[in-house]
Amino acid sequence: MRLMTLLTALTTLSTAAALAAPVTLTLNGQPASVPTTVIGGVTYVKLADLQRILTAQGGANQKASVSGCVNEWLFNGIWRMRVTKVAPVQDQYYGDGWGVTIELKNGTTQTLRMDDAGIHYNGAVNVTFADGDSWARSWRSGWQDKTYAKLPQGTGTVYTFAIFPETKMDAAAVQAMPAQKFLLDIEPKTADGLKAKFSVADPSFRVDLTCRK
Repeated sequence: MRLMTLLTALTTLSTAAALAAPVTLTLNGQPASVPTTVIGGVTYVKLADLQRILTAQGGANQKASVSGCVNEWLFNGIWRMRVTKVAPVQDQYYGDGWGVTIELKNGTTQTLRMDDAGIHYNGAVNVTFADGDSWARSWRSGWQDKTYAKLPQGTGTVYTFAIFPETKMDAAAVQAMPAQKFLLDIEPKTADGLKAKFSVADPSFRVDLTCRK
């Protein structure tokens, strides 16, 4: 009798579980399709499939920054930032490169300096490309003064990071490889005595330059 009950239960479970259409998940700003299973009317995704996607996108080496698209406001608990423009730039010393314009605002209730809350004038910024290459060489005229300026609640600044390849390229070559992502690296540690705290473990901003909100 118990054997028959067990067989009936297994048969019922097998009938209730059915493969469903794949769904698209966005992980670290990248879309990925995963298979799903419906059990009792609830859709499930296997952990193994999620791990496979994360591994494909960089796994433990992927920087878990606050991610979004162009013109999308991102918030890390202290700073609000969005990329508003991406365009070719030129410098007499560095040559041709890409300019990424950001708008950044103080999202707390106290007056802050960027330098007191993770945004340093010599902090890392870079753009990456479809072939996996990245550029981090940048010209930052006036950026140091901005990082030391006091910003009251709700106020902010606009700045264009000009980012160049290590070896000069002509304008046609630069425009033939449009930037795909932008990273503004932010130090998680804040100045002593600062009341405001980041709401995420890694407060850096990563923007997908191929999508727009």
